[in-house]
Amino acid sequence: MRALILLAHPEPRSFNAHLAAQAAEQLRHDHSQVDVVDLYAEGFDPLEAAWHHPRRLQPERFDAQREQRHSAELEQLPADVRRHLHLLRVADLVILQFPLWWFAAPAILKGWLDRVLVYGPMYNSRQRHEHGVMQGKRALLSVTTGSSARACAVDGREGDTRLLLWPLMYSLRYVGFEVMEPCVVHGVRSGLAAERVQAHDEALVAATLSYRERLTHWRQWPIVPFNDSDDFEDGVVLRADAIAHSPFIRHRDAG
Repeated sequence: MRALILLAHPEPRSFNAHLAAQAAEQLRHDHSQVDVVDLYAEGFDPLEAAWHHPRRLQPERFDAQREQRHSAELEQLPADVRRHLHLLRVADLVILQFPLWWFAAPAILKGWLDRVLVYGPMYNSRQRHEHGVMQGKRALLSVTTGSSARACAVDGREGDTRLLLWPLMYSLRYVGFEVMEPCVVHGVRSGLAAERVQAHDEALVAATLSYRERLTHWRQWPIVPFNDSDDFEDGVVLRADAIAHSPFIRHRDAG
């Protein structure tokens, strides 16, 4: 088994970096091969732009999808994209490790999606969703929040964290991954009052141990349900008899 851990945090001593290292250690202990990519450390460019595609299909106008596919067909994708594509293709498990910033993933991770989930090699009109290129592989979001679990609940002030993560999970499903229920550690803070530091640190230790234990049985980890193509009329609108798995894709109100 081979795993890819993608870290998106600018501080190498952060709790996110710690979780990435702990996950790698546990998976290697369980006889898996692990590749760790630190996007900030390697200076990954998150901007998809014309300069990444020197042999343009349309020099007069930049169309990201068409230029990605054209570069892929010419075997001239940028070196960092080619490397990450290779790591995705050989991985059985992909873990995205990141903090929730402004109710979303850090910009560098969104940019990674924009540049690495290449049109052509990673998806097209026939290879997506349950028929995607990554079918048979699993992906996990391992996420931290600064707010408490209560604040990040469905009725919390910060909003439902799982719902905030749904677009990213759907992006992974779009290219074929089976998406595991996200692992979220709440209340990861700095600058705490002295009397709160010990309880905070003990909670993070417990969360880390729990994460490692769950990773030993990652194949039994619960999977996020998504609608398959047959659930949509003409491939577009959710059928009346289909189950709605998320408020993002739901049945219209009767009224």
